[in-house]
Amino acid sequence: MYIKQVELANFRSYNSLKLKLTPGINVFYGINGAGKTNILEAIYCISTGHSFRAAEDSILVRHGREAMMVSVDAVDNGIERNFLLEYDSKARKKSLKVNGTKLSRLSRLVGMVPAVLFSPENIQIVKGEPALRRRLLDDMLSQVDNDYFLTLAKYNKEVAHRNYLLKGIKEGRIRRDSLGVWNTQITQNGIRLLLARFSAVENLNNILQNDLTGDKFSIRLAYTSKNYTVSDEQALRESYTAFFAAKFEEEIARSVTLIGPHRDDIEISYNNMPAKSFSSEGQQRLTTILIKLAEGLLIKSRRGVYPVVLLDDFSSELDEPNSGFIGKTFSLFKQILISTTYKENLRGFSPAKEFIIRDGEAGEMY
Repeated sequence: MYIKQVELANFRSYNSLKLKLTPGINVFYGINGAGKTNILEAIYCISTGHSFRAAEDSILVRHGREAMMVSVDAVDNGIERNFLLEYDSKARKKSLKVNGTKLSRLSRLVGMVPAVLFSPENIQIVKGEPALRRRLLDDMLSQVDNDYFLTLAKYNKEVAHRNYLLKGIKEGRIRRDSLGVWNTQITQNGIRLLLARFSAVENLNNILQNDLTGDKFSIRLAYTSKNYTVSDEQALRESYTAFFAAKFEEEIARSVTLIGPHRDDIEISYNNMPAKSFSSEGQQRLTTILIKLAEGLLIKSRRGVYPVVLLDDFSSELDEPNSGFIGKTFSLFKQILISTTYKENLRGFSPAKEFIIRDGEAGEMY
């Protein structure tokens, strides 16, 4: 898949904008604050239904305006479709349409325009909290498997309700035997999520070694949990049963569900050492970018569709050899969209199209 055209109206710093893109490397140059990242953000919104920088949709609306619009024309196997996202901040209402037909729910949009994003904040995947690494897997698997997306949403609600019941038991408002059905539900849906995550980690490791790093260096992911070490469904079920029997009182005392995919982590290593503790800033950035590119290749292998790769200021903190090494992997994808400050940051690259971004306007470079 590749994006043929993106059009914005009252989105962030843009009053109006229309850009024609092409397969290959498309680059947006501009000083900090010029609005280049906003273009990548708009495309990400079409891919996922939400921003990667703003928690509230209202923040995406240009200051002084009441509504915004993002329109993307995407081509997949010769078939062109239009994806339209509109948000009215006064009514607090979001609308998603494909070829003019309104989607009834967000879950139908996820995966239609698969995208892989790297932004500077993503380095926290390596050195930040476990929740960020869990989200990496969840976002990726949601794009390739709608059942995963729906199961994850259901599971999160079940855990929240079980925590509510645990608190009620602690306070004497709820009977202890009320947990039975909820233990069954979070076991069933938790195991579904776990099996998908185990498989994804194995796939990512194979892609990293065979398609991206080769014998240059080693990047590996390891799924970690305090409560289970195997990926067999029956063994996982037994782990849950044993845990509920042994930790019932502790869970009540803490009013928290202490087992499941919402508690796990993914350990990331660089050259067989924990990247969080032993890698330099540049190595952590390199590791994060390659994991993101592996995510893109996993989406391609499972969906049969090339994801659009969005790279926001990826070359900073990378020396020229590593930047060049990343650049050699771009041929594995259909379309790469890059934002950066100066042309010199991409020495050795051969962009198919280049744009200069100034004060909410974009012009094509020739």
